[in-house]
Amino acid sequence: MVQDNINATASLQIVVDFIRGNINLDQAKIKLNNIGFDHESAEKVLMDTPRDNVVSLIKNKDKS
Repeated sequence: MVQDNINATASLQIVVDFIRGNINLDQAKIKLNNIGFDHESAEKVLMDTPRDNVVSLIKNKDKS
């Protein structure tokens, strides 16, 4: 149970660091892999996570 709490805390810290822009995608994936996430799961979680320091450049196609 204690190890699960450590892994949960560590994974949350990695995701928060990624969101804030303290670490990049590759660094976050490596860190998540090191605590037990498989490559696909780590990438999916990170790619679906909005970041504070990234501005979306996708234009709305409804506006013509």
